[in-house]
Amino acid sequence: MKIQKFLTLARTEMKLSLRSFDMILFGILMPLAIVIVIGLIYGGERGAEAPGVLAQSFGAYLSIGICAVGLMGMPLTLADYRHKKVLKRLSVTPAHPGLLLGVQLFVQGLVALFSALLVVLAGFLFFGYRPAGSLPALVLAYFIVLLSIFSLGMIIASTAPDIKKAGLLCSIAYFPMLLFSGTTIPFHIFPGPVQKAAAVLPLSQGIKLLNGISLGEPLSAHLVRIAVLLGLAAVGAGISIKTFRWDME
Repeated sequence: MKIQKFLTLARTEMKLSLRSFDMILFGILMPLAIVIVIGLIYGGERGAEAPGVLAQSFGAYLSIGICAVGLMGMPLTLADYRHKKVLKRLSVTPAHPGLLLGVQLFVQGLVALFSALLVVLAGFLFFGYRPAGSLPALVLAYFIVLLSIFSLGMIIASTAPDIKKAGLLCSIAYFPMLLFSGTTIPFHIFPGPVQKAAAVLPLSQGIKLLNGISLGEPLSAHLVRIAVLLGLAAVGAGISIKTFRWDME
C-alpha cells in the first residue's frame, strides 16, 4: 500500500517536473551545453585535446544538474505547493513528510540522473571521453554527491513558507556553489584565499570526489570526503523531516 502511494505520487510529480521549463533549461540543457561548448573550444575531434580537458573537470559537469535540481527545482516545487495550499490539503490525508520528501528526492533525482547521462553521452559520442577510473565507483560517488546536495534542498523545501522566501534561500545556496565550486569556472584559477573559502562548500567536496574518481583515483583515497558528504545527507534528511511545514503559518 505504501509503495502504491509512493508510485502514484511519483508519476504525478514526474509529469509536473517535465512541464517545468526552468527545470529542463537549467537542470538538463545547461550541463549538456557546457560540455559541448568546452569540447568545441578545446578541440572537437576524437583523440584531440578535448578528452583531456573534459577529464580534468568531468565531475564538475556531472554536478551542474545536481546543483540546479537539488538546490532550485525541488525546494521551489514544494514551496510553491505550500504557497498554493496544496500541502495543507495533503496534511489531512495519510501522506506524511517522509513520503513527500522521498517522492521529491526520487523524481528530482531521476531528472538529475538524466542530465548526467546526457553529459556522459555527449562526452563519449562527440569528444571520445572515457573515464580513467572505475565506472561503478564513479556511479557510487555520483549518488553520494546527489544525496548530500539534495539534503540541503530538502531543508529549504521543508521550511520555506512561500515561493518568494524559498527563491531567496535557493539563490543563496545555489549561486555560490555554481560559481565557486568549479562547475562553471575551473576551481584552480581562483586565488588561494577564494579556493580555501570555496573548499568548505559541499559541492566543492563533491566535485573533488567525482573528479578524482573519474581520473582514476580509488574511493579509498576519499574516505574522509565521503564520510562528510554522507553525514551531511543524513543530517539534512533528519532536519528536513523534523522541521517540515504543511502550511505557511
